Amino acid sequence: MIDKKFNFQQLMTKFGTLLALALIFIFFSVFVQGFVNPRNLINIIRQIALLTIIAEGFTMCLIVDELDLSFANVASLTGVIVAGFIFSGMNPFLAIIITLLIGGSFGFGAGLLVAKVGIPSLITTLATGIIATGFIYAYTKGVSLYGEMPESFLALGRGSVGPIPSLVIIMAIIIIVAHLFVNNMKIGKYLQATGSNKIATKLAGINTDKYIIIALTLSSLGAAFTGILLTSKLGAANPEGASGFMMDTFAAALLGMTVLNKGRGNPFGTFIGALMIGILNNGMTLAGAPYYMQDITKGAIIILSVTITSLQAKRLEAK
Repeated sequence: MIDKKFNFQQLMTKFGTLLALALIFIFFSVFVQGFVNPRNLINIIRQIALLTIIAEGFTMCLIVDELDLSFANVASLTGVIVAGFIFSGMNPFLAIIITLLIGGSFGFGAGLLVAKVGIPSLITTLATGIIATGFIYAYTKGVSLYGEMPESFLALGRGSVGPIPSLVIIMAIIIIVAHLFVNNMKIGKYLQATGSNKIATKLAGINTDKYIIIALTLSSLGAAFTGILLTSKLGAANPEGASGFMMDTFAAALLGMTVLNKGRGNPFGTFIGALMIGILNNGMTLAGAPYYMQDITKGAIIILSVTITSLQAKRLEAK
């Protein structure tokens, strides 16, 4: 009897969030007309592509037990920068590379301040996010950027391979690479060790400062790439184009920490978190729910899911 109870608790701890996702999907499939239409399902995956990509970067910070509050600002900045480069006639590939370097420099600089100076990542990235916003308005004067863009650049955000949108393909590649990076490479294992116990990891001879810097840089690179893809998708750039990613990214990554792990960030879990948010947004929109109800429901489900999983984990640890 004890073994069965233990196994049930262990099962819920590991798969509780996946079960919640399945139940939500089944609910909308049964009660919302058109939800399971293949076009709609593809649309859900397309809608969460950018959210997943930016959240995978943010997850790297969670893995080392740090926070990044600048990712949405960095994404907005890189979105307008790449647009400006392309409208000025720069080669799209070169524009993307330079923009990624600019975006990544924010995370690298923040990482140095956190690791070498000792400023908390919460304060550091809040400040770098404000700086990024200042650069946005200095660059755009508060005006959206419009113009003609090369088809090769627009294909990143608007193209497709057969029935599969290019954004979905890019998202899948990012998820797979992030998963292999974190779980199968030495650098990923050191990131996890740094987040689990910085002091013990440092005593083991591992340079934890280095991995904090890497994590924050990867977060900014993920944000920068998202900003580039957003501009490609829209064919234009808005000074606050990526601001809407802030809360959903937090939700996706934090919800992902309850998937298959006990409170640790992981790339696959982040995708599941983004998928849950995408399904909720789409299903409630099709059901005609008011926008505020979508926010209330998402928040409640996230809290409930995290609470149940955390309680189950504590019970298992007490055994």
